[in-house]
Amino acid sequence: MELLLAGVVWIGLAAADPPPQEAGDTAIIDQGTLKQLAEQSLRTEGLSGHSQSDELWFALLDRTMEAIGWRHRFRALESELSELREQITELRHFVADHEQFGDDFATYREVLAETKRLTNAQIALKRQQRQIEQDRKREESKKKREATAAAKKKAKEASQRLTKLGFSAIGQNVYLSKSAYAYPNRTVPEQRVYFQPGPNGDMQPMTTIESREEIDYAKMTISGSLLNGAKITRNIGVAFVFRDQYGNQIGQETVVIENARPDVPYPFTGELVMASDQPFSSMTSWVLFADTAPPAAVTTPSTVPVPGTPATP
Repeated sequence: MELLLAGVVWIGLAAADPPPQEAGDTAIIDQGTLKQLAEQSLRTEGLSGHSQSDELWFALLDRTMEAIGWRHRFRALESELSELREQITELRHFVADHEQFGDDFATYREVLAETKRLTNAQIALKRQQRQIEQDRKREESKKKREATAAAKKKAKEASQRLTKLGFSAIGQNVYLSKSAYAYPNRTVPEQRVYFQPGPNGDMQPMTTIESREEIDYAKMTISGSLLNGAKITRNIGVAFVFRDQYGNQIGQETVVIENARPDVPYPFTGELVMASDQPFSSMTSWVLFADTAPPAAVTTPSTVPVPGTPATP
């Protein structure tokens, strides 16, 4: 009960109306006077140290609500006071500017307003220009991505089409068809000796020479086609290397196609000298170069004027 009464007294001190003071009076109320005022306020409401706890509780609740209300009103007054101070500051600037510029103050205010309007317009214009530039870059990036995707799709479709036609990519957008390899045959003479009875009854040796065909692995013919998969005319060089079953190089050939036009197959045939008496086991091919071909020189034939006709300038 004593604690409740103490709370009521404290809130009463916080919420009790201060004694009226004259304007300009800055006297500070001491603690004793505040206590007397609080006790007087509580007695007015019928409260004392002998009051029941429930009476003290409701009194404490009322005082708390009143204190909270005063705090909210105080904060509202502080906000209004801050606004009034800002208005007073603007008014002081207004008076100072008016005293400084005199009759031209209205013009000065118009200049300030126009300057502010132009500044805001410039800021808005820069913001709009930045947005336009961002949209342009975004659109360019989108177009580049779409163009790249379309080019990849087109190249993939072209590669698939060439694969169906029997070509395979060997690098730098150069394609090689299925190639053929052929070894020539050679005639090998074969001497045979046999015996037959002679006129005198003795055995006489008889010699015959027969020939047989066998594969000549020392020579080989390669044939196929090269295709320029680029969109421009190029000079193309492709190397072929042949190895035996042990990985040793036993033959090589270089095929050069000059001024190879796009998407046109160019057949080739080459004869190789192989360093083996057995067929090759593996073949490797790669592009040596695929350079842009210079434009062909075009000459204009001279025109011989016919006698009796004027010469063309």
